[in-house]
Amino acid sequence: MVYWELLIKNIKVQFQYRIAHMINNLGSLIFGFIYIAIWVGVLTGKEEGSPYSATDMTHYMAYGQALLWMTIFLTPGLGIPNRVRNGAISLEMARPVSYFTYTAAQEAGRIIYNLCFRSIPILLIFALTVGIHLPTNPISYLWMTVAAAVAIWLSINLHYLIGISACWTYEISGAHFMIVTLLFGLGGQLVPLDLLPGNLGLWAQWLPFAGVLYTPVIIYLEKAGMEALLIPVLWASVLTLFNLWLTGRARRKLEIQGG
Repeated sequence: MVYWELLIKNIKVQFQYRIAHMINNLGSLIFGFIYIAIWVGVLTGKEEGSPYSATDMTHYMAYGQALLWMTIFLTPGLGIPNRVRNGAISLEMARPVSYFTYTAAQEAGRIIYNLCFRSIPILLIFALTVGIHLPTNPISYLWMTVAAAVAIWLSINLHYLIGISACWTYEISGAHFMIVTLLFGLGGQLVPLDLLPGNLGLWAQWLPFAGVLYTPVIIYLEKAGMEALLIPVLWASVLTLFNLWLTGRARRKLEIQGG
């Protein structure tokens, strides 16, 4: 199957950048330790009344840093803008395959590589240094896996939406910066959404960004169950349908342009 071949090929491509990825891992660990130190300093002695203890936030930050490489640090626009600029997109869209699935399969190969050579090593180092949370309920491992899969699918859709917009805008660097900022700020990477002030924390939990990081982490910490997946699944479904429709519009635009 062509999608499987694309996935395997992209995993092999990632092996060409092993040294750069090891440096990235080191940077991610350093940031993770800094965030943990800040939260431990903030919460120690002030945990009464807080939904998170210092230990909870240590595990929150450790798991979040590992998850980043599968859900937030995706290829900008999934590589679509480069294909628009060099004209390769016209040939790719002419192939008898779904362009959306074609692009998602390529990114899936990179995500699988990141899982094996970035997320798992980072999590293991955190486990050896600051410890990790191990869910006590066996069913939590299933919901953890489902939550991570939904987060990846949601993030692929968000990045694809930015990428396919290059068929109209040609330049997506500003939009990519904005989506990454929203994923960090309203995705719960630095501050859990339920700790955000006022109604901001409530509204943020209804947005798609929460499903990319916050929801998988609180399910991992067993502070929420499968019901927390409802909103992310709805967003993933809506974005998938919208991206498929937008891809059809992009194909028609290329045909009109003679691409």
